[in-house]
Amino acid sequence: MNPYSRLVPRLNGAEIEDRFDYYLGLARKGVAGFIVFGGEIETVREGIKKLQRASANPLIIASDLEQGLGQQIHGGTIFPPAMAIASAIASQYHPLDKEGSEGGWSSNLNLLRRTFDAFAVEARYAGINTIFAPVLDINTNPDNPIIATRAFGEDPETVSLFGCEMVRVLQENGIIACGKHFPGHGDTEIDSHMTLPVVRKELSSLENVELVPFRDAIREGVKMIMLGHLSVPAIDPSGEPATISPRIISCLRSEMEFKGTVISDAMNMGALAGYDEDKASLMALDAGVDIILHPSDPDRTASYLLRKKWEPGPLKRFVLPGEQEDSPDFSGHQRLSDELARMAVTFKGKEDMRLSKPFLIVLKEDKEGKGSFFVSAMRQRYSDIGHVEIAPGDNIPLSQIPGDCDLLVAIFSKIRAWKGGPSAWLLSAVEALDKPTTTFISFGNPYVLRRISRGSRIFAYWDARSAQEAVAEILTSNKRGKR
Repeated sequence: MNPYSRLVPRLNGAEIEDRFDYYLGLARKGVAGFIVFGGEIETVREGIKKLQRASANPLIIASDLEQGLGQQIHGGTIFPPAMAIASAIASQYHPLDKEGSEGGWSSNLNLLRRTFDAFAVEARYAGINTIFAPVLDINTNPDNPIIATRAFGEDPETVSLFGCEMVRVLQENGIIACGKHFPGHGDTEIDSHMTLPVVRKELSSLENVELVPFRDAIREGVKMIMLGHLSVPAIDPSGEPATISPRIISCLRSEMEFKGTVISDAMNMGALAGYDEDKASLMALDAGVDIILHPSDPDRTASYLLRKKWEPGPLKRFVLPGEQEDSPDFSGHQRLSDELARMAVTFKGKEDMRLSKPFLIVLKEDKEGKGSFFVSAMRQRYSDIGHVEIAPGDNIPLSQIPGDCDLLVAIFSKIRAWKGGPSAWLLSAVEALDKPTTTFISFGNPYVLRRISRGSRIFAYWDARSAQEAVAEILTSNKRGKR
């Protein structure tokens, strides 16, 4: 058996032309496929076509498109994160406050299906046939540094509803959906890109919470599930990461009756730092993993498997969609994304959001030009608004804040791999500004505001221009978002 047939290495879309011979060599050696990061849509599309034609078997062309093609590929549409989509679709839903939710879910599932249709149409045009989504993790831990807004919500019902709808729509459109990160990355305080998280929950709790969305997705027919690099002692007392744990994979296969393809998370992540990567790949395959994702050096890993005389069984091949030659119409997708961004904005606080003398502080966790759309939108409405921007290392300018102002604090904090969660600087700045602030606004991780004791809070979940403009509209028109 060709060991390359179980490997899905990285393909950098921005380098697909310059490094095409390398990727072509891997395709001819028989890799199962590639995971695509970055690049321009037409260039990636043409490169993938050539690789598919050169491969003896259809290639799995996968990508992390939790927010649509634009999350990875220039020229695609980027949509709000999962928690924002859930907020937009679900009536009276809020990630930090479930009280007053008697309205239940809205009936606007058509909008949700149009969204996931757009994901599929754009992915197929680019040549991507496998989307590493939905995230089926339940964000039950507000200190989670890597899931947060990537989850549809904090409870099994919410995550199952949206996750199963995403599986259904993607797969109806010929895209392989991949639920992740089994058996659940939601109740962790550690980013598995950096070190190994431990899920310290009893088995009964896992069965009633974490495993529910995966069980429901399996019933829905999800074709692929990604294992998380997670230690889950309730299932495997040895503490081995799920990726190399026969017990955890047996739970997925035997107890949950999953018949599809099991794929590892990226093998270069810090959670596996205690293991030799090639040895860990062999351990994962022996434990029951079908596909090894993102080996650092696919040639080295394949050589190691050959030396160890690894003998796998046959890998079930997907029926993958063919090339989509006609150019689909993407024109409505950006409008759809903007509509969701506006609908997603939620708030908790006073009834009247109008401001008499606003002063704006922008907290930027990264030294980037975030917040310019929001500042501009506020200045259009309040020409005399005071404004200061603060980045890591800056002092909090409490002395510059007028005593009689309506202080707005806009926070730009992204969920990002290898980051480790919100910085200590940001959390300290938020705490320092708690007392004088009239309204906090989160353009990103909503949980940075969970310890705020007073004032109003607005949650936009991400920093798209449409989200910033929607918040400005709420603050100036007395048109409140959802509570």
